[in-house]
Amino acid sequence: MPSRAPRVPRVAAPFGGPIVGIDVETACPENGAVCSIGISVVLRGKVHREQHWYVDPGTRFDPRFIQIHGITPDMVAGCPRLRGAWGEVGSFIDESLQAATEPKLFADFSDGDPAALYVAHNASFDRMQIERAIGHVLPFRLACTVAMSRRAFPRLERHNLATVSAHLKIPLKHHDALSDARASALIAHSCIALGAGA
Repeated sequence: MPSRAPRVPRVAAPFGGPIVGIDVETACPENGAVCSIGISVVLRGKVHREQHWYVDPGTRFDPRFIQIHGITPDMVAGCPRLRGAWGEVGSFIDESLQAATEPKLFADFSDGDPAALYVAHNASFDRMQIERAIGHVLPFRLACTVAMSRRAFPRLERHNLATVSAHLKIPLKHHDALSDARASALIAHSCIALGAGA
């Protein structure tokens, strides 16, 4: 995966690069107890590629968390830990970005192939959970769509994923990692268009 992601200027200007939305669900309050991860790559406001993985959190499932996301121990039985699956996740992102930045898709951009922007809603949580689970620091900056949405839509009473998605009419199955990742990437696209970049 690329070593960095761009800092998108907070001005009303088009961003032609792919946006990588990331979301994880966890099995319990323990840090790094990731049981599900979703990746959605959005290009110019449209979903380009996306994928979801169940992973073994390597710890207990808290019944309260099961009520939130619906993931049970049986659903992750036989799955690798995120540390073991991370190579596959990274390859999927790399392949998606390579396909997204083919010259034919950027024929109308004179500045070449734009770098990708990685985002998550409440990014510090997802970053911490992933880094604890894989055992090393992520090789890219993860921008926060909570902060972006606060700048873009200051009059919204709340800026959680459900509220912002509803405001932008983005379909959402909340606490489904892939749906949340997709919504985060689409929110970032809308915020950037309004000059509320990362």
